[in-house]
Amino acid sequence: MNLGKLFKVLLDILFYIIALITIYQVIITVFSNVIPEILKSETTNSITYEISFIIFLLFLTFILYQFRKFGSIIRDNRLFSNEAIFKSKNIGILFNILGIIIVLSRTIDKLDNLDFLQIISILFIPNLLILGIPCFVVGIFFLLLSDGFKKALALKEENDLTV
Repeated sequence: MNLGKLFKVLLDILFYIIALITIYQVIITVFSNVIPEILKSETTNSITYEISFIIFLLFLTFILYQFRKFGSIIRDNRLFSNEAIFKSKNIGILFNILGIIIVLSRTIDKLDNLDFLQIISILFIPNLLILGIPCFVVGIFFLLLSDGFKKALALKEENDLTV
């Protein structure tokens, strides 16, 4: 099995698992009051947490969808195309938005009666360091990759014209 097929299979498995988890979480959140005996749990989360978790899963599902499309571009040797530039730029933007959503939602969810300094030191900084910065790094990497593909496409078009 070559690496392209293995990459596609792993992305497909990850995409479908995250999509099923997203659908499950939406059903659990929407119908938790309708069928409470089926969905009994010992811990209850705030509605802010539930909504932010669903938004996170939706973004992750869409990022994986874009990543699958980007993987098919790589497998088809179409790296130096406008489609590859567009997909990698989309993935980068989505990862950056995901990082912002994660940090803000986890910070807002824990707000009780804390003052500004406690919010920054106890909630915002740890969430930013642990959850936000990895998303920002991956997002910026894909934006740089998009810029590199754009420059490579310009060089390829220039090379095609000179031959």
